[in-house]
Amino acid sequence: MPFPLSAFADEISPELDAQIATLKRLGVPGLDLRSVNGVNVLDLDDGQLDEVAQKCADNGLHVQAIGSPVNKVSYSAASQAQELVKLEKAIHAANRTGTKLIRIFSPEVPNTDYDNAWMAIEAWMAEQIYMAEQSGMTLLHENDATYYGAFPRGSKRLFERFGGPSFKAAFDFANTVLIGYRPMEDWFPWLLPHLHTLHIKDAVEIDKKIVPSGEGDGQMVETITWLVKQGWSGPLTIEPHLSSAGKFGGFSGEQLFEEAVKALRKVVEEAAK
Repeated sequence: MPFPLSAFADEISPELDAQIATLKRLGVPGLDLRSVNGVNVLDLDDGQLDEVAQKCADNGLHVQAIGSPVNKVSYSAASQAQELVKLEKAIHAANRTGTKLIRIFSPEVPNTDYDNAWMAIEAWMAEQIYMAEQSGMTLLHENDATYYGAFPRGSKRLFERFGGPSFKAAFDFANTVLIGYRPMEDWFPWLLPHLHTLHIKDAVEIDKKIVPSGEGDGQMVETITWLVKQGWSGPLTIEPHLSSAGKFGGFSGEQLFEEAVKALRKVVEEAAK
């Protein structure tokens, strides 16, 4: 496969050993660290973070990114300060586990205030990107749910203002389908210069249902084919949500996770033809 593979391993099992064993068996070398034993990555202590890093290394794996929940909140002055504290924890976790990548979001604002909220959103994100720059981190912004950057116009505004080495995109196919958009019509080619990672899950819009890669409305074969032609070869991060999906994560289980990996490999094979 021409792309590095990674996964939100807590989709497999809450237990670290089961996560690592399945990733190793399926040939997925990267682990996006979101939770272990039901404990969010930001709440893991140094001993737990060290254990993750060491067990990954012992099995030929690595921590690809910190899958933080930073900015998965509605906008307010109080929450702005709280998210800075969370980002500090995410930076610490990244340093402890040997990665420079941190998945984040952008705060939610009411549709009626979408344009008026830009100055507040800009100030909010500027603080965090400065923190990333000072610590040598890259923030990977995921388009999720109805947060500011979930919408193409909001995300485009963010990347026009902040796009650079410390602020890149983690593009999620299913998340954009579920709010009525499509990758090739609404996101590409403008997102390409900012694209770091693809989050791999697909969805059927009319049913609001998450499905395996290539079985939904996410234009995955078409998009990856186009990206290959553009010379893009970034990470594909598997986040299938095939059993359940919630605000702060999803679950698939080992069997459905394996099906998700097989579906992705089939999509990539078709895209490479």
